[in-house]
Amino acid sequence: MKKWFTIRMEEALLPRFKLTTENKNYLLSWAMVTHIEASKDFLSLQFICEIGMVQLASDESMEALFGSMEAERVHCIHGELLACRIMQVG
Repeated sequence: MKKWFTIRMEEALLPRFKLTTENKNYLLSWAMVTHIEASKDFLSLQFICEIGMVQLASDESMEALFGSMEAERVHCIHGELLACRIMQVG
């Protein structure tokens, strides 16, 4: 199963993207996503949004996901396939 889906360049941008976890589905606003960062090898990635700090981990590089997040081209992230953890901040 694919771990994330992106929007093609010719398609219109969406104001939100979907994050799925084992127990919930979230629609997250791109306007609220901040502090996107990844480890040097792109095996871990995290960002802050309206639900807290989202941490993702994979045994495969998430460099493409990182780049797609930079361009706000992510449509859906399957967090349950990326060891998703959500922590409250502030």
